[in-house]
Amino acid sequence: MGRIFAVESVGLMARLARAELFAADAVAIVHVMNRVVRRCFLLGDDPVTEKNYDHRKLWIDDQLVLQAKYFAIDLPCQAIMSNHLHLVLRSRPDVVSEWDDTEVAKRWLMLCPVERDENRQPKEPTEFELNQIRNNKEKVADIWSRMSDVSWWMRLLSENIAQRANAEDEEVGKFWPARFRAVRLLDETAVLACAAYVDLNPIRAALAETIEDSDFTSAQQRAVDLKGRVSGDEVRVSGKVDRADKPRLAPGGSGTRRSGRHLAQVELQRRVGETGPNVHKAGARCSNQGFLPMSTADYL
Repeated sequence: MGRIFAVESVGLMARLARAELFAADAVAIVHVMNRVVRRCFLLGDDPVTEKNYDHRKLWIDDQLVLQAKYFAIDLPCQAIMSNHLHLVLRSRPDVVSEWDDTEVAKRWLMLCPVERDENRQPKEPTEFELNQIRNNKEKVADIWSRMSDVSWWMRLLSENIAQRANAEDEEVGKFWPARFRAVRLLDETAVLACAAYVDLNPIRAALAETIEDSDFTSAQQRAVDLKGRVSGDEVRVSGKVDRADKPRLAPGGSGTRRSGRHLAQVELQRRVGETGPNVHKAGARCSNQGFLPMSTADYL
């Protein structure tokens, strides 16, 4: 892929500190990939144990929805495969700069909750818990930098899934072998080529023939939403209109065909005189900032 688009690669030669490539105070678009230990199929059909772990893809998708809501990081693309995952992420320190100390503390405590409910959803933080952060300026500054840090995004995602999988299997040790791999995308050509690479992973692996059948990809989720908008259907979960903070199922579709409300929108609309981070007011994702100069339909 190095001949297709301009990239900065991490980890292929001597490793540099993440901060040297993805500074928390600068916008960066990054393709990240993580694979489970020993290339085992611990996220899908495992031919060795003959067990199916597809439900762990749902875990990852749920966690991505949560992180897209509370981090200052856009999620343009995702593909969750049976033994690895691909994400395209865009750090947004300009969005963090819009938050006060209370907002930073609340968002962090929703990502790393003190308590969870019976459905594993984070409970709203108490005033005492908020004060423990917002009354400590050094702690606020540290968390402020984490909120737009790709490494922290991957750390929370990886730890969450590893802990749940190990508990389910009654195992200890690593679930992911090491640090995630990361490639920085330097221009629109790079972003387009990488987005297509990520979204076409199931087709490339001969696991699906169409985008609509490419489960757990951002392309499928965008197709679900686009079809719903065109037909006027309302996307629902268990017969109830979905809230902005939960993944949604397609009308009449399978449990894997979810909406992509948490994804960054595709179309990058440049308006003369428009400034600011363009924060997503409904709060399902970081912002309304697109990442390609084309519509969703044209991209698909």
